[in-house]
Order: sequence, then C-alpha cells, then structure tokens
Amino acid sequence: MSKGPEIANLNRLINEIKVLNGSISILEKASIEKDQALINTSLDAINFRIREISKQTMNLIAANLKPTNFTIDSVLTELAKSEPSSKELREMLEPQLQSLRKWALSEILTLSLD
Repeated sequence: MSKGPEIANLNRLINEIKVLNGSISILEKASIEKDQALINTSLDAINFRIREISKQTMNLIAANLKPTNFTIDSVLTELAKSEPSSKELREMLEPQLQSLRKWALSEILTLSLD
C-alpha cells in the first residue's frame, strides 16, 4: 500500500506551519514599526493559516493518523480583539506548532520506512 498521499499531506502540513511562523514574525515586525496595513495583512494570513492547519489535522485524523492536539479557539479569540497581541499569538501557537511539526516529521520518517 502506497504511503505517498499521507506523506504529501504531512509535507503540506509542515509547509503551512512554516508559512504561519513567517506570518507571526511579520506581525511582530509590523507591530514594532506600527505599520497598520502590514499588521492587518499578517492577521488575515494568520487567521487563514490556522484554519488550514486545523483542517489538515482533521484530514490526517480521518486518514487514521493521530496528530498532536491543535486547538485554535483561544487564537481565534485573540484575533477577534480590536488589537490582537503578536506576543500572545506567538505564546499560544508556538508550543502547538512545534509539537505538531515534530509529530509530522516523525510520521514522515515512520511512513517512509514502512
């Protein structure tokens, strides 16, 4: 049985995590520089990416893989604030993203060896 589709989905997940981390970094920079247009753009990107990562983790569960828990409720609450904190977003997301990324890399290795 080919594990190609699962590996491709895991690679997509890792890429989404990388892009989300980049968006958070851009938000931090934009907040320091008080660039409202860049802040809004990065917040939109973060909102989109966390929803994509959440969907991908659900799809992986449906494929009988067991990703680490990725919860977005608190992040969505922070994003809904009139002035979301880049520091708060980083603190909420970083541990989850690191754990999810490590899990995905481990799964890729395991599936590649099967």
